[in-house]
Amino acid sequence: MPSLCVGWTCRTYGFSQDLRTDKDFPRFFKFMRRISYILSILTLLLAFSFNVSATRQARDIIIIDKVEHRLNKVLLYQLDSVTYDALGKRLEFNKSSHSANWRGHISTFEVKGNKLYLNSIKAFKEHTDFNSLLDQYKDRKGRVFASWVSDTLMCGTGECLHVEPDGLLPVYEQETELVVEAGVVVSSRTYTNRIRNTPGSVHFENIRYQMPNEFRYDKFPEVKGRVTVQFNAYEFNDEGKITDWDITILRCPESLPENRKKEIIYEVARVLCLYDFQTFMRDGTWYWRTTRNAQMNWPLIFK
Repeated sequence: MPSLCVGWTCRTYGFSQDLRTDKDFPRFFKFMRRISYILSILTLLLAFSFNVSATRQARDIIIIDKVEHRLNKVLLYQLDSVTYDALGKRLEFNKSSHSANWRGHISTFEVKGNKLYLNSIKAFKEHTDFNSLLDQYKDRKGRVFASWVSDTLMCGTGECLHVEPDGLLPVYEQETELVVEAGVVVSSRTYTNRIRNTPGSVHFENIRYQMPNEFRYDKFPEVKGRVTVQFNAYEFNDEGKITDWDITILRCPESLPENRKKEIIYEVARVLCLYDFQTFMRDGTWYWRTTRNAQMNWPLIFK
């Protein structure tokens, strides 16, 4: 039965048992050693997963009008699992797996006419012959027609302007959006992106730990405890400068009056306006930090 230990008392769902008797000390310390061991393992796993997510993964390639682009998705993953597993064993994906390419392969596709074809798979070595495993997709000319693909693909070329905090969804200087249905390109459009990096502008990740030093805690002497504020860029001008912020209080002491909540929000806005943040434009829309419009949480500790 799951339990939670607080101090010397072990509270188990359904009953409470005092562990302060001498005979229970050995059991208690065994329990704590076990908890310590589990926490150590979890810490190592979390550290490992953080390092994995921080490493940008190699992208598959798609050739459009003889120009190489980087794909936002792994199209071999859309094969049925039996075929994909057979490819992995035959082409030895496991031999080329590493931190920047955990899947162990990089595929090259090409748009010819309005159809999508698989040219090669590079694993431990480059393969253009797939050992009959993809024969069901070959056309009359022996080309592998990627009819298993039905998706909207983002294909980037040029400089990589932005990468999300988790290392995913890079933004390239020029991107082409392809809508593919059963391997046939039914529509496409191309647009240009840009980054706003004017003199004096700063990246949020470089100053996020300086921001608490700017907050005027002395304006709120009666506030005690933790107030968690959530914020995100709300409006941009035509040049990409942030002109307004969406700020809300996510959590605070119940006794905090409404007028003081508003004053805390105004103070957070004042701190944010001290900085000229770097932003980027994707497909005509300005973004700050991420294209996912994710909110940032800021825990304010009042003493």
